[in-house]
Amino acid sequence: MKEKNYIKLSPNCYWNPHEEVVYVDGILTPLSANKTSCLKLLIYYRGKPLKDIEIFDFVFKGESKEFNNKTVRTLMSNLRTKLPCLNIINHYGGFYSLEKYREPTPDFQEYLLDFMDQAKNGIVITDPNQKDNPIIYVNEAFTKMFGYASEEVLGKNCRFLQGEDTEQFARSEIREAIKNEKEVLAVIRNYHKGGRLIYNEVQISPIFDKHTLQLKYFLGIQKDVTDLYTLMLQLKEKK
Repeated sequence: MKEKNYIKLSPNCYWNPHEEVVYVDGILTPLSANKTSCLKLLIYYRGKPLKDIEIFDFVFKGESKEFNNKTVRTLMSNLRTKLPCLNIINHYGGFYSLEKYREPTPDFQEYLLDFMDQAKNGIVITDPNQKDNPIIYVNEAFTKMFGYASEEVLGKNCRFLQGEDTEQFARSEIREAIKNEKEVLAVIRNYHKGGRLIYNEVQISPIFDKHTLQLKYFLGIQKDVTDLYTLMLQLKEKK
């Protein structure tokens, strides 16, 4: 069953959004009204954790029923029993999510590091769960941009690229974003291994474990904007 407008929930499970019914192995699988409402909500927010009270309010709206997280747990358990093909995740703190189904792509993971190494911009990954948030991966564009071999930077904090030029507003922006596990885009003055100044436009994004919602890594995308900033400074001096 591969009807154009059906949503594939697993290799053998499809949701018909128009009739709001689910098919398993091509056979219609009847669900109660509450299970249907719950599944409909989970599908709409696929991949995003929903708080149990949000699910309760949606499923039991209009009913004079007080919230009880056990009611939601039971509902989820019954939905799993009825549709074992679904990948429903329990998150810490009373959150639930239905994972998006993705067609198998075995070659993609095999070549993922090759893709990253061939990227034009520098890529750096750090591990905030280790002391001082050290670098654990850099791609080839990063090593070319700053002149360091990967083994020279692994285990170091990215701040070493600032050298002694530590009085920078961007430095505070980045530190605050990392502290609060937020994304940030900033231009910071970094230095090539040979001492050359590089205006580095860096976008830093926190990467969370999709099951536990705990912070796992920081991903930094580096772009050399030195030529642009040099031109801007020259124009400013002429005014």
